[in-house]
Amino acid sequence: MSVQPSADRSAQARYDVSYDRSGSERDRGDGWLAFSVVLLGIAGILNIIGGIAAIGDSKFYVGDAKYVFGSLHSWGWTTLIIGVLQLLVAWGVMVRNQAARWVGAAVISLNAIAQLLMIPAYPFWSLSIFTLDILALYGLMAYGYKLEGR
Repeated sequence: MSVQPSADRSAQARYDVSYDRSGSERDRGDGWLAFSVVLLGIAGILNIIGGIAAIGDSKFYVGDAKYVFGSLHSWGWTTLIIGVLQLLVAWGVMVRNQAARWVGAAVISLNAIAQLLMIPAYPFWSLSIFTLDILALYGLMAYGYKLEGR
């Protein structure tokens, strides 16, 4: 009589990195939501830094740039306020608040427009933050419905 190997999945799972030991099912949407929270946090911090630099007339920005609306100072205050809102929204989505998802979509959209209008001041910085905004917006809109279910 031969002894059959144990059917214990955890013994084999010790060597399987993709095995979920928490027992809960995860899918791609959870990853996108976490990614959106991280992107919102990064964009918020970058906007706060950029807003403070614009308010303080930093040499960071292109000199004598012409803006469609306002001046560098007004865009600095706008960017600073949006950055603080983005950090608050990132925290709200992290604690799985559905209202934060919708406020986040509005704030991200406003920031994307603001970054496109700030291209004369610092083109690559603005386009980089614009890209972060679009990716975070996709994550919130495509997979944000998962915030309700838990």
